[in-house]
Amino acid sequence: MTTSTSKIILDVRPVPASRPRVSRYGTYYGKNYTEFRKSLYAVLKKIKDKFPPSATGEFLVELEFICKKPKKPSNPYPRGDIDNYVKGVLDGFTYAGMFWEDDIQVVELCASKRYQEEGEDYGIKARVKQLN
Repeated sequence: MTTSTSKIILDVRPVPASRPRVSRYGTYYGKNYTEFRKSLYAVLKKIKDKFPPSATGEFLVELEFICKKPKKPSNPYPRGDIDNYVKGVLDGFTYAGMFWEDDIQVVELCASKRYQEEGEDYGIKARVKQLN
């Protein structure tokens, strides 16, 4: 049995998934989250061929969200629930056809969020490991 591990640094500003809004004209997401999804999909589309094609089996995913630090942060940690940050990235990998066929195959997950340190760029660090 062989397992593969992939490490990625995504140069996009992390944004937590927003709640979908429903109107009589349809369902839509907030502007920030919609822009995040577009930029994430564009980055994933460019790098997709450098990684193994989607596969069956179980996956472990580790994500680190490095958020842009405001000039005067009111909290010691970035706004937004960690699960909402994770949702956008897992959906992006699924949409791009990277690693797995559906994110239901992710059986182990570790995620953290923090502000960028001085001299550091914001972005998302991901490590994906196929378990079987």
